[in-house]
Amino acid sequence: MYRKGLFLRGVAVSALTFGLLIGLYALRVSAQDAAGDNFVYVMSNKNPANSVIQYRRASNGSLTWVAEVATGGGGTGPTAVDPLGSQDSLVLSSDGQRLFAVDAGSNEISVLGTRSGRLTLMSKSGSGGDFPNSVGVSGDLVYVLNAKGNTPNITGFRVDAAGKLHWIATVDLPLGSVGPNDIRFSHDGSELVVTVSGSNEILVFPVGDNGAAGSPVSQTSAGASPFGVRFGHDGVVLISEAAGSVSSYHQSDDMLDVISAAVADTQKASCWITVTRSARFAYISNTGSGTVSSYNVNGNGELTLQSAVAANTGGAPIDSSLSRDSRFFYVLDSAGGRILIYRADGSNLSALGQISSLPTSIQGIAAQ
Repeated sequence: MYRKGLFLRGVAVSALTFGLLIGLYALRVSAQDAAGDNFVYVMSNKNPANSVIQYRRASNGSLTWVAEVATGGGGTGPTAVDPLGSQDSLVLSSDGQRLFAVDAGSNEISVLGTRSGRLTLMSKSGSGGDFPNSVGVSGDLVYVLNAKGNTPNITGFRVDAAGKLHWIATVDLPLGSVGPNDIRFSHDGSELVVTVSGSNEILVFPVGDNGAAGSPVSQTSAGASPFGVRFGHDGVVLISEAAGSVSSYHQSDDMLDVISAAVADTQKASCWITVTRSARFAYISNTGSGTVSSYNVNGNGELTLQSAVAANTGGAPIDSSLSRDSRFFYVLDSAGGRILIYRADGSNLSALGQISSLPTSIQGIAAQ
């Protein structure tokens, strides 16, 4: 009986010790979160030396400069308000361990590692075409959109454990496609969606089990000048339109079936779109109006304009990104060299501050 009591007490002590260890670990993780062990990355797009600027995100959404790391390639420099004419020129992998950056000035794509909070250049490769301006990532598959040249194309790679890219396939855009802007994988990685604002079309590329993209299916956009692409739940696709609207679609085989067609926001140059983690709200950067609009997305993918001016940014807002918990919204103003910071609450945005004195060539942002 005495031994049994000692055994039970030993078990109780072990359980208590285990519980204390778990509690201490949880407190340490909580402390890390409170300290803001998350990052926001911005691509400088400088010419000739492109780079990625890393900021630590605090628990209140504020940003502190950490490092600037060269991509090894060249950007375009401050050629226009929207230097690259694209969304998704800087993309994080789903595990947050790698960044993929386009080098439009040198026709290359760079891979950077983000492990342990340290940003490092892993590799650089030719993009397979002229003027890479957007990247799509799904697992170890990476596709880059090459927007210019005699024939714009998409070029696919596999990324290995060392961060090196290995070519898979190059597929030309259809003859007559002008001004491609964004490339995104569907959630299951079986398709790629490309917007082409100049010719007012949306392209859907099937992706085989070997990672190679097939010939695209083209359809006319529901709204004028399709630009940014985001995926919601259950096959819903949201596309912003530079003419001042947003459309929603349902993904069906190699086509997109219209749900809500060209829901206007009454603003100008509504090019960039960011969607909350819940996929219930979308924020649209209106570059020509210096504003951000907000939309509600219901369970069926139907769109409703919530606020034509959810935020008055001034300047010319372009690329944007949300923190992983969708609490903080970050939007770039390349013309002003600024990152604008907002607290996001459903369809509402509240200004928190800004980071200034960045290069006026900035384009591409990814937040954790």
